Amino acid sequence: MPSAHAVLLVDDDPDIRDSIGECLREEGYEVYTAVNGRDALDRLGFGLRPAVILLDLMMPILNGFEVLQVLRKSADWQAIPVVIVSANRGYEAADLDGAFSILRKPVTLEKMLSTIERAVSKAA
Repeated sequence: MPSAHAVLLVDDDPDIRDSIGECLREEGYEVYTAVNGRDALDRLGFGLRPAVILLDLMMPILNGFEVLQVLRKSADWQAIPVVIVSANRGYEAADLDGAFSILRKPVTLEKMLSTIERAVSKAA
């Protein structure tokens, strides 16, 4: 059962993981991080069930596009809302099967929090 306050933050940039993670923790979220898509899928495979996944698109090893494909094919994971957090401007949420929303970097904390809250509410 996912925790309503658990977030999996997937980004290869340590500064982004640290800054977003710190802000979300200050807002009461339990934040788990992954350095790439493979790391994220491993964490999910070991039983992590976040309320929402914040996913970068451009990462080494397994990128965000590939992670979305795997998530949507898994009965265990397809219900987890995925919010894309990326500087990539070439895509909209409708272009990415399974994405709840896209936030463009740099993103404000207020916009991120409201998007997370909407995603968690919709999934509940």
